[in-house]
Amino acid sequence: MKHINTSTIAIIILYITLLCCNNNVIQTAHALEATFTPNPEDSIENGGDGGPLPVSMQQRKQLLELEAAIINSQDPAATLNHVAQQNNMSQEELAGMLERNHKDLQESGQLEGMMGEVNASLAAQQQQGSRSMSGSLPRRIVSLITSIILALIRTASVQISKNPKQSTLLFILLIASLLSIYNAPKNGIVISTGVFPPFCRGHTTLLEPPIDYLERYSVQSYERNGGWISSLPEATNKQKKKKKSKSNKQVGGVGMTSSLDIDTSNVEEGEVTVNTNRRVDGYTLITTASTLLTIDETDEEDEELQLEEIDCMHESIKAIIEERKFTEFIPGKDARSLKFRSFLIEDDMSEGAIFSMKLLGDFGRYGIQPLCISYEIDNDDDSDEEEESTSSPMTHCVAFHTLTGGHFDGELQFLVQETTEGDVISVTLAIPKGGRAPSTRLAESMVSSLTSSIAQSALIRTKQTLARRSQSKSYRTQATSRAKKKRHMRFEQEKLQEEMAAERKRKWKRNNKDVGRYRPTGCRGPSGGPKFGF
Repeated sequence: MKHINTSTIAIIILYITLLCCNNNVIQTAHALEATFTPNPEDSIENGGDGGPLPVSMQQRKQLLELEAAIINSQDPAATLNHVAQQNNMSQEELAGMLERNHKDLQESGQLEGMMGEVNASLAAQQQQGSRSMSGSLPRRIVSLITSIILALIRTASVQISKNPKQSTLLFILLIASLLSIYNAPKNGIVISTGVFPPFCRGHTTLLEPPIDYLERYSVQSYERNGGWISSLPEATNKQKKKKKSKSNKQVGGVGMTSSLDIDTSNVEEGEVTVNTNRRVDGYTLITTASTLLTIDETDEEDEELQLEEIDCMHESIKAIIEERKFTEFIPGKDARSLKFRSFLIEDDMSEGAIFSMKLLGDFGRYGIQPLCISYEIDNDDDSDEEEESTSSPMTHCVAFHTLTGGHFDGELQFLVQETTEGDVISVTLAIPKGGRAPSTRLAESMVSSLTSSIAQSALIRTKQTLARRSQSKSYRTQATSRAKKKRHMRFEQEKLQEEMAAERKRKWKRNNKDVGRYRPTGCRGPSGGPKFGF
């Protein structure tokens, strides 16, 4: 007892006092609820007026609002019955209460003011209800989005306050993912542009770049630099000794692949042969991929058909080289990793190109290599003017050299040679000394993929052309046979008609007694006159 504080004793006494008061209140309320009974003389059945009205003016106003709502409803009787049932009353009791409330307010002079307030509140409620009905769905969607955003903001604020470092990292990742989603379909997410040479060699994208972006990037580079800027080292001339003469061989510079001797002696049909040479004087790397295209000899006796197929093959290969469709059919897993696009600058009519390949760029991603045309040779066109050119086996050749902003420095040559066995297609990548060179594996993959694509495109285009020609020939043959058959049928019909007419005339002359007494016009001649016969 000595340790008990006086404040503790006071709190206990106050708690006991409140408990006693609460019990008294509960007992009093229970007694009132149990002993209350309504006055039977106030009921309408006994001739009363329904009992006293509420004392609160707010409740009196609510009665007026209820009366106005019942009157303005579509079915007042049904509305009155529904409200009475909801309040455990009869229709007569509810109607009497509303009428007494109306008369009492009218006698006290408060009816007009309250009716104005009631009408104004009802009009406002109707207008608000119409707005909520018209815009309920959009408002709900907006409120849902707003609530989600607010919940995310609250959650983020709580997480930031608890873990600031992790929250900052997550925020950075979120921003990076949003930027990636925005930039991926536009440019493939550019990760380097070659501004820092030790770390970035050239233009690189994280994902596969769209072909339109490649062309747009090259055109912008051309406009920014005021023209094409070659990345090749300066050209040097070296003498190449032969038995009877000496010839100058260009190393480096634009057009250096025109002096290269491409060895296609070991080429095979249906296979791509790749040769890599790093021992050529003046060159760091020379990689060549070649393949042989031939026509299947289905009918050895039909020489005209074979000549037509060979000519069709030549035309298809020439069209592919002229149209620069080098990556239409990239085989295997490299189908989406290699792209080539050629375009023309209308200002000075110079041809440029863009080349992208996976694993060529920085960090093993997609590297973009701008190119420009070096030269184009077509011996088929020159053979009509110079007969001496027919001794050269080359039919078509085009080469592109690299520009600044790429990943290697060299020249890419596309060559078509006509041999006795068929057409040889070869793609050569030459890197001179002093220039940046890709890895051997990457260079071989590049030239072999391009060679396979050109060969496949040539075969498919040849088959399509031959199919169209055969269809046109068969159609002409069928049309000619149908026309011949129609002419023969018409001739037979006319012949039968003539024979029938002659037979009919013969029978008529034999069976008609007056055949000589009638003119050909059908008019009867004079008696005794000359007789006309047929």
